[in-house]
Amino acid sequence: IRRPPRSTPLYSSAASDVYKRQKLNMSRRIRRTPYTGMVEKHGVSDFTVVNHMLLPKGFKNSVEKDYWHLSKEVQIWDVSCQRQVQISGPDASKLVQRLTPRSITKMETGKCFYIPILNENAGMINDPVLLKLDDDMFWISIADSDILLWAKAYALGLNLNVNIQEPDVYPLAIQGPKSESLMIKVFGEDIKKIKFFNFRIMDFEGTKQVVARSGYSKQDGFEIYFKAYDSHFDTIEMGEKLWKTIWDAGQEFNITPGSVSYTHLTLPTNRYVKISVVAVSLKKKRGWGG
Repeated sequence: IRRPPRSTPLYSSAASDVYKRQKLNMSRRIRRTPYTGMVEKHGVSDFTVVNHMLLPKGFKNSVEKDYWHLSKEVQIWDVSCQRQVQISGPDASKLVQRLTPRSITKMETGKCFYIPILNENAGMINDPVLLKLDDDMFWISIADSDILLWAKAYALGLNLNVNIQEPDVYPLAIQGPKSESLMIKVFGEDIKKIKFFNFRIMDFEGTKQVVARSGYSKQDGFEIYFKAYDSHFDTIEMGEKLWKTIWDAGQEFNITPGSVSYTHLTLPTNRYVKISVVAVSLKKKRGWGG
């Protein structure tokens, strides 16, 4: 985060008034998350829909107040809409490489890579984070487009020996300069060993969870790729337990709920060559993108 969000509205005042009066009608096409009950409890004011799943878009604070809090304290974000496209099998790495211009040849297990996914005109259709869980298994943590179908089309067209599915995983982001201190209270001192754009398998209530040091600003942050285990809790019960555990531990750090979605980041009309200039600049400053 470099500066406060712009104050210029995206819509005219009249259009904004109409927008505020509109309601999102729930249906089976739109999925709740294991944390939706908790964000409702903490006063969510707006939702948007990403990957057919609810994403909190605002809470009681203004965008500017939320921004300054994030730059100094810690926030918890429901980013379950960042669905995982799991690619596994003998040809998994070959398929992943066909999806992105970024080389994954030297990618090690436990690493996260920022990988732009492009269409046939070099337009950006998704800018996900890639996690390498094993030599033959990857998670693509996607932004808002159906990469599951895109990957399956590639696999079928190239006759690759892979299995592609959406696992039952719901990311929860802990962001801000106090995020490490909070995560240590929940997961222990080993949190300090996780380098930027790396992940480790951590224990939570007897389950194994993927925890990555990654996020959306230079102030530090983590993403918990929460996976439910039926033998311990059902998905909603365990998701709420994870949220409550972090929330209770975060009281001394002035934790608040937050939102990541204020504008769309990329569109197919965005060209990869132009975006790469920004990416290279960020990578030099902090090793961003793995």
